[in-house]
Amino acid sequence: MAAVPDPEPTLEVGSDPLADPDVEALPRSGFRCRLCQVSAANRPSLAEHLRGKKHQRLRSLRAERRAQEQRSLFVSGFARGTSGEELAAYFGAYGDVAAVVMDKEKGAYAIVELRDAAGRERALAETQHDLAGHRLRVRPREQKAFAYGPSGRSPRREPLGPGRLEPALWQVADVDAQMSELVRLLELSEDERRVRHLLVTLFQEVFTEFFPGCTIVPFGSSINGFDIHGCDLDLFLDLEPTKSLQASTRDAPGAGSGAEDSILSDIDLAATPAPEVLELVAAVLRRCVPGVRRVRAVPTARRPVVKFCHKQSGLAGDISVDNRLALLNTRFLQLCAEADERVRPLVYAVRLWAKQQGLAGNPSGGGPLLNNYALTLLVLFFLQTRSPPVLPTVTRLRDLAGDDDRVVVGGWDCSFPRDAASLEPSANTESPCSLLAEFFRVFGDFDFAGQVISLREGRALPLPPPAAPEAGEELKLGPLNLQDPFELNHNVAANVNEKTASRFGRCCRDAAKYCRSLQYRRKSSKGRAWGLTRLFQPGAVEPGAAGAGAFVISIPLDVASEPQQLCREPGGHGPWFREVCAAIAFVLRDVLKCDCAAGKPLSAPSEESELPGDSALSQELDAEDSSAAEPPSVGSKRRLAEETNGAVLPDGKKPRTNVPEATANWSCAVWHRVWMGRRRVRRQLRHGDDPERSDGDSLEQKVSEAVVRQEGAGRPPEPLLRFEAGARVASTRRETRVLLRLVPSPTPPGPLFRDFFHFLQSFLPVAVQQRLGQGPAGDPDPRDGGGGGVFSPS
Repeated sequence: MAAVPDPEPTLEVGSDPLADPDVEALPRSGFRCRLCQVSAANRPSLAEHLRGKKHQRLRSLRAERRAQEQRSLFVSGFARGTSGEELAAYFGAYGDVAAVVMDKEKGAYAIVELRDAAGRERALAETQHDLAGHRLRVRPREQKAFAYGPSGRSPRREPLGPGRLEPALWQVADVDAQMSELVRLLELSEDERRVRHLLVTLFQEVFTEFFPGCTIVPFGSSINGFDIHGCDLDLFLDLEPTKSLQASTRDAPGAGSGAEDSILSDIDLAATPAPEVLELVAAVLRRCVPGVRRVRAVPTARRPVVKFCHKQSGLAGDISVDNRLALLNTRFLQLCAEADERVRPLVYAVRLWAKQQGLAGNPSGGGPLLNNYALTLLVLFFLQTRSPPVLPTVTRLRDLAGDDDRVVVGGWDCSFPRDAASLEPSANTESPCSLLAEFFRVFGDFDFAGQVISLREGRALPLPPPAAPEAGEELKLGPLNLQDPFELNHNVAANVNEKTASRFGRCCRDAAKYCRSLQYRRKSSKGRAWGLTRLFQPGAVEPGAAGAGAFVISIPLDVASEPQQLCREPGGHGPWFREVCAAIAFVLRDVLKCDCAAGKPLSAPSEESELPGDSALSQELDAEDSSAAEPPSVGSKRRLAEETNGAVLPDGKKPRTNVPEATANWSCAVWHRVWMGRRRVRRQLRHGDDPERSDGDSLEQKVSEAVVRQEGAGRPPEPLLRFEAGARVASTRRETRVLLRLVPSPTPPGPLFRDFFHFLQSFLPVAVQQRLGQGPAGDPDPRDGGGGGVFSPS
């Protein structure tokens, strides 16, 4: 029989509960039991908890687990298909085997539990183990910290769309309260943090078996203080201890370090090229980590990584092996988040606003949009420049760093205090509401291309910036120059193009104008959008514009002909425009399963009540056409429409013979939530279908049909949404677009319509381009729109 574990000592009546190693004192007041994850307000309550059934049960369970670990072996290297019975028979020669737990998913390793620790020691004393011609790697099972969590899978919260945020934000008293509520709604829950911690523990256990001495360290969004639901799990695999262990083994071959029985038996990790190390890490992930899917090494990235997804938790993430600067950047953001309670609400608000305006994209920085790291640095820089400052400069932090805080990584000085308590409290008394308005005012008139934003100095530096002595190469300059706080030759916004930088400034000016209105500062007594809820609506924000009740989607098109030729189609209703209208109707009707009937022309907005999206797009078109040979009539949107409301078929593109839609106006009804969960359904269809037949329109139609079937209730008696839509052409000498204006009914629209519109903004332009043969192959909704996810990690 297996040895019965010694029971852990229980708390005696009258003894000090703080003597229990599971107890910690909380900073302000009270106590916390780390084992049970329970807080107690005072000593009597804590003592009662420690004597309670739950605590005693978990102590007993922990003792049993530790005893199991002390008599268990971690075995790998056996042939594929080896059964647990074969392993039990082999290790039965060293003692009675209590259980064999196979890695059911990968079949790459097993845990062999013997009935007593002596049997395990006999197996470990054997110098070599062979089974069916394969050399086994036999090691003691790693003893990991006992972590208690609720049974079953932890609930995974879906990203909150703007429609789901609005009801909560409407109910609070003022904008400051809205900003605090926004943080609470978007940040990771305790269950989500626990899932990530358990996943990191799993990775650590598996990688330690193959890379002895290594460490898995999380960094990035999960722990930098600005976490959001669904953010990626970024991990750093520190292999330096493993390399040192290998070197010591070579110097003293007689010493048993444990490295000779690992996957590194024939590999010199220090001499192995980085791409091969990444492939080695990817191999361990594929074969040995339960639940891991879609493993892919990306050695050509600026920071090479191995990307992965975890099935049970739904998390995506990546592992890097040479990214120590990211660890310091994470700690720096943590310090700033803890230094002042206004930092987090301001960062969350700016990042969500940028996402809603189409200014922020993939967190990894793909495309010409700002990523979350760049937006966070812009907020921190702004707070450094307030008078008095809210945050200290990086130079000041370096002066405050103690001897233990001195760090140099890759030649860059990354010294700063690790404890926010060592910083001087800010004398700035501005409210979060006022700081947000000032952020938009400052960056609305900022010369992004003519200077460098420096968090190290806390000011904008003139061009060219002074060369840093550590820099081996110069800072890459562009339309928006944002210097990394430590790696001074890295422009965090180097991917941003001139159009995005210009739009960012223009959107900041629009937001600043809105923030000066009563609609921003005063809660509406009539149930209208106010404060952050209006600020987060897509399109330019103008005071009072919400009453216009319209939303505009811009569909850029590849038209090779000159604007003069486009004007040959009077009123824009020639074959080319009808073909675009047919594509729009096809996407709405056939792909998204909406009812679409011919509608009446939409009334044009007056200059006093210009549509939010129309205003922003018209300003953008004016700016792009400012270099035309004929002097444009600045601000005259009526003349722009007369000059550009026409188009012809591009050269080399044959018109379709059957174009059913000759109108530019539709009356539409939406019956199903076809924008919810499309990515998951698309992945399932691609996995089961012929890849050559699972692209473009047919795939997206199948996705919508699958979503409708999943709803399972048939067509509802009334449509979920109704709206009118109207299309018109807007052209400059550089490009041609079709502007699709949506007017929901009734107005003002509810949260459901805003979720639908947020999805349609990203889905419709790409789907129309693909229908016309102009867009790239792939998903029409790169941002997925799965419920209008905010801060989506995809």
